[in-house]
Amino acid sequence: MPSETTSMDHLIQTVRTLRENCAWTRALTHESLRTYLIEECYEVLDAIGAVDAPALKEELGDVLFQILLHALIAEEQENFTLEEVAATLDAKLLRRNRHVFDAAGRIRECIITDVDEIIRVWDAAKQAEREGAPQERRNAGLPAGLPALTLAQKLLDRHTRADSRAAGEHRISAAVRDRVVDADSLAAELMALTARAEELGLDAESVLRDRLQHSYGAKPDATSSPESGSKR
Repeated sequence: MPSETTSMDHLIQTVRTLRENCAWTRALTHESLRTYLIEECYEVLDAIGAVDAPALKEELGDVLFQILLHALIAEEQENFTLEEVAATLDAKLLRRNRHVFDAAGRIRECIITDVDEIIRVWDAAKQAEREGAPQERRNAGLPAGLPALTLAQKLLDRHTRADSRAAGEHRISAAVRDRVVDADSLAAELMALTARAEELGLDAESVLRDRLQHSYGAKPDATSSPESGSKR
């Protein structure tokens, strides 16, 4: 007796039908979809910021649509399938979360709960993946297209944890520590710096990105922490 079709099964078939029968959808490529993916991700952030559950549900669906489209395009090009995307992610989650799963993918009898130890285990798993294939990647392996402020914070985190010299070059002054003590004071400081950039006729985003390239350019990759949004 065939199993009942799930909503996900029906969705995948709907997207596949669109690729086959809708001229606009059929013309989409990995390259032409890039802008849409970025826009949909920002709309998810807006829904989260608004604490709007119905909007978040809808926007997550729009991001899922982008993922399904990319997977189907890759399948048509005989590169990989949606099932392979799922299998690759599953294997990565099992491999990198050894504080929960053992080498066979079974749940451990004693699950690590100490956050510092979880991060250590996570780092060790990522390092093991790279053994035998050392490589230098720009921006410590982070996407270069990230907003400069996000990229700066993630780079500092990675280089600090890797104990690199670059992280030590950006020490916080006592004056800044006194002024910035919480989210509100941080927001005020960032707004003041943005206003000053405007007075000087400088584009704050470009200035920070240029400094990041100068300071962090091509450096040995460092691992990301389980708390970071890019972990998975």
